[in-house]
Amino acid sequence: ISDAVAALTRKYGGLLWGEHGKGVRSEYAPAFFGPLYPSLRRLKAAFDPHNQLNPGKIATPLSTPPDDAGGAQAPTAEPEAPASDEQAVKWVDPGLLAIDGVPTRGQHDRQIDERVWQAHGDAVYCNGNGACYNYDPDDAMCPSWKATRERIHSPKGRASLMREWLRLQGHAGVDVVEAARQQRAQGAWGAVRAFPGKLRNTLARRRGEADFSHQVYDAMAGCLACKSCAGQCPVKVNVPTFRSQFLEVYHGRYLRPLRDYLIGGLEFLVPYLAPVAPFYNAALDTRWVERLLAGPIGMVDSPRLSRASLKKQLAAWGVAEATPTTLGRLTAAQKAKSVVLVQDAFTSYFEATLVMDVVELLERLDVRVFVAPFAPNGKPLHVQGFLGAFERTAARQAERLRTLAGFGVPLVGLDPAMTLTYRQEYVKALGEEAVPEVRLLPEWLSERLVEETSSLVPEGVSLDDPGYRLLAHCTETTNASGTPRAWQRVFAAFGLELEVLATGCCGMSGTYGHEARNRETSATIYAQSWQPRVEDPANAGRLLASGYSCRSQAKRLSDSALPHPLQGLLEVLRRAGKAPLQ
Repeated sequence: ISDAVAALTRKYGGLLWGEHGKGVRSEYAPAFFGPLYPSLRRLKAAFDPHNQLNPGKIATPLSTPPDDAGGAQAPTAEPEAPASDEQAVKWVDPGLLAIDGVPTRGQHDRQIDERVWQAHGDAVYCNGNGACYNYDPDDAMCPSWKATRERIHSPKGRASLMREWLRLQGHAGVDVVEAARQQRAQGAWGAVRAFPGKLRNTLARRRGEADFSHQVYDAMAGCLACKSCAGQCPVKVNVPTFRSQFLEVYHGRYLRPLRDYLIGGLEFLVPYLAPVAPFYNAALDTRWVERLLAGPIGMVDSPRLSRASLKKQLAAWGVAEATPTTLGRLTAAQKAKSVVLVQDAFTSYFEATLVMDVVELLERLDVRVFVAPFAPNGKPLHVQGFLGAFERTAARQAERLRTLAGFGVPLVGLDPAMTLTYRQEYVKALGEEAVPEVRLLPEWLSERLVEETSSLVPEGVSLDDPGYRLLAHCTETTNASGTPRAWQRVFAAFGLELEVLATGCCGMSGTYGHEARNRETSATIYAQSWQPRVEDPANAGRLLASGYSCRSQAKRLSDSALPHPLQGLLEVLRRAGKAPLQ
């Protein structure tokens, strides 16, 4: 059929291809280019003499043997050009791929078992549209691509590597779905039994033993897990999800670095470190601890714990914990003016004053705040590929929050990335019915302020508008796109303006920027978009940042302490003379 269509098209002086498709139909190129075709081959030879770029397509350098299409052959002496146009038309480049011999991605992808395909849909459904090859520094997707300009560090590149890895695993007789199940079910004794094999494989890797998995691992290691791809990719390719799936199986064969355990266990560790925060912080300031963390462990610029105790301050203010007992005593009218603040490890233990300020502001707005007892959220476990531990942690936390949600008081989270875990990773792991709604602070507060009938600003009180500018968290803007506008509505309720600045990723993304291997890339990402705004004198005293990671990065690389949006709003109210909590 193709031969007949090609002949018919030539007969009427037309072209067989439009904007695309020339490469697949390369065997017809000599006939259509006619006497110009040898010139095309000379051009190919000048720029790609070893036939490495898209081999077997369009033209091959003079001269590639027919049985070596796409091979690394240097051109030999140029043959004589055809004597006439007619001879040129009949002349066929022997190095071109036949139309029925061009391999397609679909042929490779169909080699992946259907069960494996369905379990890794976040990777295999990438259609190659290339939206992630984004050069705009003020757009979120994709920070690692923009910092490195290496395609393996883009969502499309990582999805391609993941598909090829799944295909090769199947050819090797490895069922990755079963391997993942075994990893999640593995107990302590199973981990001990697996250790010798992992050690043997890890030593083989250090000796240089080839395994395509290592190339995939290197690509996944560069991912910030910011989830911008999950929100902005036209087909919603979710690299953090299949990255975690890959790490889970990969580390079933190879030992994990100490860094993974430190990051994954962070939420479980900080409650025990908080009571000795001064000693912990002092230890981090010593040279030998800094070298130990940067060397064997691979962590740099570790954040300091808050010296102020959130638990003690809340108790002093009379802020109650959210428990079935305290919530069960509320009347319907009281519930309508109450909220449960769901803690996260980063703000509660590294920015305790922020949580205190949020409680103070909400109390000023006649909202009674109940603070849920701290429990690990599990996001660091998910990021590092400890999916079995994540599912167990998520199940426990979801059960606690379901109990609290049953009393009809809204649940609200403070940090965007941690809070969005409940509506994304939790739902995927446990099912939608098992996970209660935990709203982002601006989502809930903007709706509540709209419903407020009384004036938020007392008569006779004038608020000084600083002209704040918001640097929003990239996970927040890409996965809950209405939040910047929600922040603007919150400020507008007080008669204040809030300008949302277009920014990309800050480069921190949880603990990514604290990993020694990522330090340079993290700084490069920060310099592309955030640094010019943070260090612009025109923005001094006007910038607000909604993400913990973003504030941490600005402090680390620009020595600039950016307040949270509600801290900025609280400062305006304080200057207006409204007394703080006692």
